[in-house]
Amino acid sequence: MAEPDVMLTALQMRRPDIAYFTKKQGRQGEDVIPAFVVQVLSETDQAYRIEEKIVEYFKAGVQVVWNIFPDAAVVYVYTSRKQVTICLEEDVCSAAPVLPDFSIRVNDLFAPTDGENPAPIA
Repeated sequence: MAEPDVMLTALQMRRPDIAYFTKKQGRQGEDVIPAFVVQVLSETDQAYRIEEKIVEYFKAGVQVVWNIFPDAAVVYVYTSRKQVTICLEEDVCSAAPVLPDFSIRVNDLFAPTDGENPAPIA
């Protein structure tokens, strides 16, 4: 789901760029925490705010967070605050354990589709 409103706590709402909800979660109604979120970051995102979001996501129960930096063509794959994999070039980014069959090579993620624009992420 693209840019859903996610209530991490009674007072804290976040809007990840992409959020994955399991079928079971989809039947639970509102205020469901996604299992996997993707944030596409830019030069205007502040480092301390990025870290703040990671803390909030994992406290709320998110299992996998991808932070994508398009300008640097790098993906940070978090499976906890302490477990992060930095993916570049031919590295494969995985959404396991949430989606064990979903993975993509960084070069494929950022490959141009028409010779000029990067490939869409979803």
